[in-house]
Amino acid sequence: METQDHYHSFCLECGDEISYGKRSDSKFCCDRCRCRWHNRHMQGKRRQKEKAERIMEKNHQILIDLLEKGENSIDLLQIKNQGFRPEYASTVLKGRTSMTMSCYNIRYKMTEQKIFGIKKEE
Repeated sequence: METQDHYHSFCLECGDEISYGKRSDSKFCCDRCRCRWHNRHMQGKRRQKEKAERIMEKNHQILIDLLEKGENSIDLLQIKNQGFRPEYASTVLKGRTSMTMSCYNIRYKMTEQKIFGIKKEE
C-alpha cells in the first residue's frame, strides 16, 4: 500500500483550505476569492495611475489655455503657480541645454527657468 504526502494549502483571500481538483498549486479556493484578492492588490496601482492621468489632464489644459491666448512661452515659476507639474509628461527627450517634452499632443521645450516653443501637434 502506497502512502501519499498530503499538502494542505489555504486560500490567500479567505483562508479556507483548498481542495485540490485540477491543480496542486492553486492559491485560491474559488474564482470569487481569486478576483477579490487581485482587485484589492491592484487597487493601489489603479489609484496611482488615475492620479497621474488627472495631473496630465491638468497640465494639458494649462498648455491649451496658453496656446489659445497666443502664448508659446512662459516662465517656469509662473506656469507652476497655475498648477502645472513639469515632472509629468508623456514624452521626454533630453538635450544639452533643454528637454523636448510633450503632454499628449502638445510639444514644448523646457529649461530650468522657462517653457517655450509650445505647439500643438496634429
